[in-house]
Amino acid sequence: MAQRTQRTNPPEDVTDHHFLQFPQTMNDATRVRYVTNLSLLLTKEIDIAPSFDWELATGTGLAALIQEFLQYTHSDASGVDLFECQGWARLFRIQEPVYREFLLEFYATVSYDPRKAPDDRTTFAFRLGGVRQECSVIELATRVGIYIADETRSDRFPTFLADCLTERPDDYNENTFWAEITGAVYTPSTARGGMIRSTTYRMLHRLISMSLTHHKNKLYFDARKKYHPGCHDMVDTFLCCGRFFIARRGYHS
Repeated sequence: MAQRTQRTNPPEDVTDHHFLQFPQTMNDATRVRYVTNLSLLLTKEIDIAPSFDWELATGTGLAALIQEFLQYTHSDASGVDLFECQGWARLFRIQEPVYREFLLEFYATVSYDPRKAPDDRTTFAFRLGGVRQECSVIELATRVGIYIADETRSDRFPTFLADCLTERPDDYNENTFWAEITGAVYTPSTARGGMIRSTTYRMLHRLISMSLTHHKNKLYFDARKKYHPGCHDMVDTFLCCGRFFIARRGYHS
């Protein structure tokens, strides 16, 4: 694992930065919401997750073990291939510099309306670099590099999105899933990724937990007993992994 690029020794208080000085001219209720969110964020530690060393993984042959999980071909009910998704592979390869001011500004101001269509350009609203921005779910995914523009213009892309697994399947059970991949009884307080028997699944769990749930393999708190941003308990982590494995290939030991 290689540490993501970030500024060393970030200041404890950056509220005087002009990106975080929300204009007095904006709507009063909106400004109060931004300031309140920022105040909460400043009580939390921003912990940057390490990025995955794909060069090392490729050199040792480990990358090849998980490649089939990172490429997904979406088919219709008759088995005809409609769309080849490279989103997981691209997501896990994102390695960009991280700046505290941008993180604070984005998370203090972002809003999302799940009722709107994926291509509605007002679905996401946020401020970044002192400027208000709006974009759709699809635009956000292309901006961060999960999809490319040509893919999203395909007439099959909306069907692919509509069929994507977004909720836990009714037949999914974390206890059964944990028993399948570890052979052990699932106990959230003691469950660890290192207990997964398959090397492939251990790597995938590491990628998912660090990229999506931002978890370091155990629950931890700062001195003020606040959750670190993005930190979830083991139930959340393994539920997410379970969704991934079920959506991709099913789960096996």
